[in-house]
Amino acid sequence: MNRATAAKLVSGLMTALSPFSYAGGPGTGVDQQNTAAADSSHPVAPSPSETEAPALDPAIYHHVAQVTWVVADIDRVVGYWQRLGIADLHREGVVSFPGLKYRGKPDAASAEQVTGNIGQLQIRWIQPLNGGKFWRDQLNEHGDGIRVLSYLVRSPEEFDGQVKYFASRGVGVIVYQDWPSPAGPARMAYLDTAEQGGGTEIGLIDDPQARSSAAPSANTTNEYPFSKINHFAWVVNDVRKVDAYYASLGFKPFSNIDHNVSLDRVYRGQPGHFEMWLGWNRTGDASFEWIQQISGPDVYLEYGKNHGEGFHHVGVVVTDMDKAIELMTSRGAAPTQSASWSTPKGKGQAVYLDTDPFGGVTLELIGDRPKS
Repeated sequence: MNRATAAKLVSGLMTALSPFSYAGGPGTGVDQQNTAAADSSHPVAPSPSETEAPALDPAIYHHVAQVTWVVADIDRVVGYWQRLGIADLHREGVVSFPGLKYRGKPDAASAEQVTGNIGQLQIRWIQPLNGGKFWRDQLNEHGDGIRVLSYLVRSPEEFDGQVKYFASRGVGVIVYQDWPSPAGPARMAYLDTAEQGGGTEIGLIDDPQARSSAAPSANTTNEYPFSKINHFAWVVNDVRKVDAYYASLGFKPFSNIDHNVSLDRVYRGQPGHFEMWLGWNRTGDASFEWIQQISGPDVYLEYGKNHGEGFHHVGVVVTDMDKAIELMTSRGAAPTQSASWSTPKGKGQAVYLDTDPFGGVTLELIGDRPKS
């Protein structure tokens, strides 16, 4: 899928009638209680050929359309990230999910929900109230955090084909929902990848309303530096096992796994001695970084102690690191850890901010200066 196509598909996530804010959709408004009360089961569309072997379609996974961020106190978490600069927010109140299923069994739920946008990524904050076993279990086991990265498919047949493909590799559907959107039946599925895949589930979204919407504007109401996500990152126990797992599912192996010993290391105001293995997947429009801690202390050890293996941070690019640190500190996010690098391709600095207490996700500032 090229960028133009991805932009068009994701744009539906940012419209008022999107199924993520439309009554009845996963991540919908309170009007869902009126429109989705009836049974809206969506029959599985037949594959192009019943005898054709299912296959992974890498184009689907080029762009992360949505992250599901489960929290215990949505007002506290969203209010904090709004102070940091995410202003493109939509508070949807209490949402009903009558068609939700957990491992094939009915799991009707209600939750408070807020959606926000950073570039072409939608953030979906969920505070479960009743039902929703997956969300509640994640909170109980790991605390606040991002639990699902979801991708928008291009057709019902594509959705069915990918679900069938993952089933052929031993990966089932852990959460499923269907709902009526203005453009026709819609549905979503969480695939059971977290245990071996670094702590998050892969999500699939089949939403005709999103597919039919126009491309989003480049304008945003967010404040600097929240214009685009540069990369997503996980803390894992064994980066090579995670790499092997995704490769076994048909994804490309990590482009490299490096023993990282950065320059100018600082941890909570003191000289840092942390080292880690870093695995990189650069096949999408935002890179994936997989971190296995070697020696500390560092923020990765802190994360593992508080949350276990899982999603750790999002990275955003800044143009002037000193000014960015000053700005974000004034908004309530002081640095916790920093390091720099210098390679034949360029040099730069990475700074983690102390945002984990507000939602279980760290914000990383990246100052990258490639050589001309």
